[in-house]
Amino acid sequence: MKITIDFGHPYFEEEVLLGLTQDDLNCFYADASEVDRLNLFFVLEASLHRFQGEGRMKTAAYCAFLMAYYLFIALTPPASFELAEFYIDTGRWSGMKPRSTAGGKRS
Repeated sequence: MKITIDFGHPYFEEEVLLGLTQDDLNCFYADASEVDRLNLFFVLEASLHRFQGEGRMKTAAYCAFLMAYYLFIALTPPASFELAEFYIDTGRWSGMKPRSTAGGKRS
């Protein structure tokens, strides 16, 4: 799925977020500008807060999983391990387990 950053709509709709895979994040990181690479994290963060605020905890959990992955694998900022653990723990609050994307398909 092609990811775009839209400042007029700075979060993902639920169906879009649930359609994202780790491969989508990797492709975005490889193709995007440095600024958009960082902006994606903040779009995910805004989406997480939105879904949590609306009580859509399974969607929030999947968003937190994507954030942990993107932080630790793609961005790798200082303290990436600790930050990724925080978002993994956030995802666990709803009991959601990450979906595998082996072969580009989620199970």
